[in-house]
Amino acid sequence: MQLIISRFVRFSVALSVCFFFSFKNSNTMELSPQNWQTPSISKIETEIFRLINRHRAAVGLKPLQLSDIESSAALEHSGNMASGKISFGHAGFSERIKAIEGRLGSTSASAENVAYGHLNAKQVVDVWLQSTQHRKNMEGDYHFTGIGVAKGKDGNMYYTEIFTK
Repeated sequence: MQLIISRFVRFSVALSVCFFFSFKNSNTMELSPQNWQTPSISKIETEIFRLINRHRAAVGLKPLQLSDIESSAALEHSGNMASGKISFGHAGFSERIKAIEGRLGSTSASAENVAYGHLNAKQVVDVWLQSTQHRKNMEGDYHFTGIGVAKGKDGNMYYTEIFTK
């Protein structure tokens, strides 16, 4: 199992977040994978990771380890939402976990948080903390995490965090 702690934090501007579970494809706006990330987006991922682990430490939990493999899966999901290939939500979650397991080995538990809007890292983490289920994921008995952020043509940022044990 190879884990590389190497994500950089991504920056964005702040405003709205929605948490809806949507499993239908809707918008077909095209956005190529190379446009999903910019250097500033990398910074927000690192900051989300830092804030999640700071919260976990504050409630007596061990820090999560950042996995490049999970981060790649999270980024792909965020990019697909940002491009309109899939609707905002958790569609394909079990396939993402199977792909991660194919590279890292089996997992005994997994979860995912998603968000979107014009938000900075602190606002994303704060919104997740205000949601019972998202907070439960952040405070869960997980060892690894991956974070991916992508920007859509409309300027909205899409955030995905995957947790595994």
